[in-house]
Amino acid sequence: MAKTLRIPLIILMFLGGLHFAAAQEPVKPETLNTTKIEENIEQLSEQTDTELDYSELLDDLYQLIQHPINLNKAREWELKRLQLNDQQISNLTGYIQKYGEITSIYELNLVEGFDSTLVTTLSPFVSFILEPPGAKPTFQNLVKYGRHQLLTRYQQVLQPQAGYAPISDSALRLKPNSRFLGGPEKLYLRYGYNFYNKVRFGVTMEKDPGETFWPKADSLTKGFDFYSVHFFYSGDKFIRYLAIGDYHLGFGQGLTMFSTLAFGKSAYAIVNRRIAQPVKPNTGVNENLFMRGAAVTVAPLQNIDLTLFYSGKKVDVNVGATDSLTAETLFISSLQETGYHRTPGELAGKNAIRQTVYGGNIQARIKMFRLGATAYHTELGSDLIRRESLYNKFDFRGKSLDNFGFDAAAILRSLTFFGEVSGSGNGGKAMLLGGTATPDPRFAISAVYRNYGKDYQNFFSNAFAEGSRNANEKGLYVGIFAQLLTKWSLTAYSDYFRSDWLRYRVDAPSTGREYLVQLTHNPTRYSEVYLRYRFKQKQLNPSGSSGYIKYPEDETRQNLRLHFSYRATASITLKSRIETTWREMSGSGQKKGFLIYQDIIYNAPEKPWLLNTRFALFDTDTYDERLYAYESDVLYAFSIPAYYYRGSRFYLMGKYSIGRRLDLWVRYSLTYYNNRSVIGSGLDQIDGNHKSDIKIQARIKF
Repeated sequence: MAKTLRIPLIILMFLGGLHFAAAQEPVKPETLNTTKIEENIEQLSEQTDTELDYSELLDDLYQLIQHPINLNKAREWELKRLQLNDQQISNLTGYIQKYGEITSIYELNLVEGFDSTLVTTLSPFVSFILEPPGAKPTFQNLVKYGRHQLLTRYQQVLQPQAGYAPISDSALRLKPNSRFLGGPEKLYLRYGYNFYNKVRFGVTMEKDPGETFWPKADSLTKGFDFYSVHFFYSGDKFIRYLAIGDYHLGFGQGLTMFSTLAFGKSAYAIVNRRIAQPVKPNTGVNENLFMRGAAVTVAPLQNIDLTLFYSGKKVDVNVGATDSLTAETLFISSLQETGYHRTPGELAGKNAIRQTVYGGNIQARIKMFRLGATAYHTELGSDLIRRESLYNKFDFRGKSLDNFGFDAAAILRSLTFFGEVSGSGNGGKAMLLGGTATPDPRFAISAVYRNYGKDYQNFFSNAFAEGSRNANEKGLYVGIFAQLLTKWSLTAYSDYFRSDWLRYRVDAPSTGREYLVQLTHNPTRYSEVYLRYRFKQKQLNPSGSSGYIKYPEDETRQNLRLHFSYRATASITLKSRIETTWREMSGSGQKKGFLIYQDIIYNAPEKPWLLNTRFALFDTDTYDERLYAYESDVLYAFSIPAYYYRGSRFYLMGKYSIGRRLDLWVRYSLTYYNNRSVIGSGLDQIDGNHKSDIKIQARIKF
């Protein structure tokens, strides 16, 4: 099993860190090889034009570095944080039950599915000792052994943008949304306390560019635009989890309730059963994607967990109409997720209505089976009345919605089956069924079938899907992994999907298909080369069409990528990528895009500083052929720019640590366009052919 099951742990491998981990030296977050997460985030970015904060997707890894998991006491979801799959988890727990607690990292080699490479990879993130002195959460220990972190960040686009240009008072009165209300700086402040991951609390504050911060004479607005506060407790007796303030929920396969971001299809092909921590604190700045209130998970009986939750928060909306006397919102036309409040129009929808959510979940573990049930009620403060259109005929309208679902899994020796069925109060239904199998140590296969009804309605569904919503979709996904030779592996997947009803920009039932194949070669312990081909075909209305189109046309996209990563010396890592794309649609011919970049990462273990830089060249015919590439950024920040048109991009990031308590980051990026004299549009428009920004961040640990 070892070679096959090693692949999911790429997420935990750090550049050149296997040698240092074996020596038990401290691991820095910057040394983590987060290749799998980075590529999944690139794919998420392709599916939405909304700017999201992805920091929570890496937050678990940073917590594991500081507080490794005791494998002898770990619960199922904790082992899943290590990216172990069901078979590895089953083998590990079975070994402990049969032979007693594991006493050292070397004993892990005796567990089926764990070889020396995998064990060395795990070593920075796991422990086998009893709780360290002071780990009991008494008041004295909380004060003495708790760790504090204060992080602040400044960010700004350096070129003048249209939204900040001077404008006369008379012109502003005629067009009040023609200028941003605040300055161009983006501000971020985060404080966190952590006591062995058992007690955590913190506050996160953010101001986006264009939002006000300093008070003005004609405005009461001041300070940060967004505040998030959380308190979280994790125990091992009756109370398993307790969250007060802002938090996230995740149950089953995410079809009924999953309030945070999650990955779907990826080049790693094998889709395993999703095992989420049922309740966890919100530490990100996605201003509408979280719960606010309280949630608790208790264990009334052995192998049974019961979660109860309540959330009541104000949410952003597009206001349809208000009462002229009371200014009360009479109805809304849609919910907003951007989190931007830069103009009077955007501010009009800020926290305009209250959203109340309450319900519960129960989970039972019976030998090889996992069973769960979820039910909850959502109430909006005003009626949601959407603009009438055929494609959104079955979308939610009204003030309240009930959701319920059942999830199950069966874990056999080399087989895992999982699924979830869900329903909404209007009668809509959705279903997901999946399985993974490892018939041979060098081969694994997974399959996922989903059938999401066109009338299934849910505000918090985030299960495996092709589209951004779990509705109006049927599909079958099959992925494989094969270890061809010792240093060669092959991953591939195919996905066929269809919509039985209209979608946005698709005025008829439609179908689609996607294929991906990746060949990976690891010539040495510290290098990787992969070649990836991706084909995707979907149906869309023809460009420039008006009215309803009876026959949407096929849009075909193909990508070919060659990626190389190599640790040249103990201090220098090189990453190179060449990628090209072709896009075809009837009537518009073939359009092409191209991207090439080179990364140089200097991170000497004995030095208090590191440098990370990239130079990229790109050329695409139009915006539709844009290519995404993950960029290294300061801690808890993300940059996944879209490369389009013709030009070059450069960034340089440096970090310097002053002692053990103070870290400083500076990051500068510049994008230059050869064939553009204007960048962006609307209030974000820059008159010129280059755009640059700077980030400055400091962290104090005490």
